[in-house]
Parts: sequence; structure tokens; C-alpha cells
Amino acid sequence: MKHLIKICGITSEKDLKAARKLGANFVGFVLVEKSKRFIDLKKLESLSMMVSKPLKSVALLVDPSDDFLEKLLLCSKVDYIQLHGEESPERVDEIAKITNIPLIKAIGVEKKSDLPNIRKYESSVDYILLDSKVKETGHLKGGRGISFNWNIIKGFNFKKPWFLAGGLNTNNVIDAVNITGAKMLDVSTGVETKPGEKSFDKMREFIGRVNGEFI
Repeated sequence: MKHLIKICGITSEKDLKAARKLGANFVGFVLVEKSKRFIDLKKLESLSMMVSKPLKSVALLVDPSDDFLEKLLLCSKVDYIQLHGEESPERVDEIAKITNIPLIKAIGVEKKSDLPNIRKYESSVDYILLDSKVKETGHLKGGRGISFNWNIIKGFNFKKPWFLAGGLNTNNVIDAVNITGAKMLDVSTGVETKPGEKSFDKMREFIGRVNGEFI
């Protein structure tokens, strides 16, 4: 199976076009105001209109209210919603019913005891996304360029397809794939010149490295 790549934290038309041209499979839009990669619903509307098959769009949300979900549905058509907060399995089921959009659930990993958490969500979502666990300092989860110990998930028997995220870049992505067996990779900070601004060359090299074009 070819590896699938998600470029997260897209904020501009230029970066979206570059990701599409370079063969990314998913592009992620962060609708969380605390994030340095935040875009509002109006911007999402214009950017999501530029996403066409085979590229897929992902809206990243943290503990969204029903009201916000309804606004999202009214203003844009996204292919997936990524839940990056403290949503319970019950809340995830509710969001699935409200939106009728396939879901990705992000789960923070720091130690082996975090892995049973994956099982709680696998029946409710289409994909799991594993990220480094946030330290309790009020920072937004994800997009911080920090990896977790990949050996923790080595050999874990996932029941759903899953993304590996957290601190991936051109220099470590091959090790990450070799250790974890990940087939789906999520990158944000590792392909940026500064938060919210992607580098064409870094994206090209990351995608090329994963697909065996840069050794």
C-alpha cells in the first residue's frame, strides 16, 4: 500500500495548491482560535471549494458545540472532521449523527497506558490519529512539532486505519514508518517556514522521502 500523507494547518490558497500539486492525499484546516494556524469559517469556505478529488479536506475541531457544527455544515463541504479535544466516545457518536461526515479522532500518546483509549473510539470513527500528548500548559494539542516515543505503539493491533502525527519531518519520517508501520502520516510544523506558512521544498522533500524518491 502506498503511504497516504496529510498536510495539516493549511491557511492559504498558495499552500493548498502546492500540497495538491505535490500529491498530498489530505489537507487539514484548523478551526481553533488558539492555534497559530487558525482559519475562520469564511476562509474555510473559500479554501474547501478548491479541494477536489482525489485530494480530501479535513476540518480540525476541538470540543465543537452543536451550534458550531451546524454553522460548519452550512458554510462548507469538508470530507472529514478531525476531533482534537476531550470528546467522549458518546460525544463522538453524537457528532457523527449531527454531521453525517466521516470522523478522525486524535488521541494523545505518552505511555503504554494511553493505548486502551484507542479502543474506546475505534467503533465510532473512520480513522484514528495518534499525536504527542499535550503537557498541561494550556497549549493547543498538535501542531507543536513534538514526537512521542514511537516504540510505544510498535505491534499494536489497530482495528481502524490510523495516522501517525506529532513532530514528523523529512529527517525522521523514515524511522517513524519503520518503527511503527504507519501507512498514513500527518505533518504540519515539519513542512513549515513559520507557523501557518508551508514550504514548497519541505513538502516536496517530505512527500518524496515517504514515497521513496529521496533516499
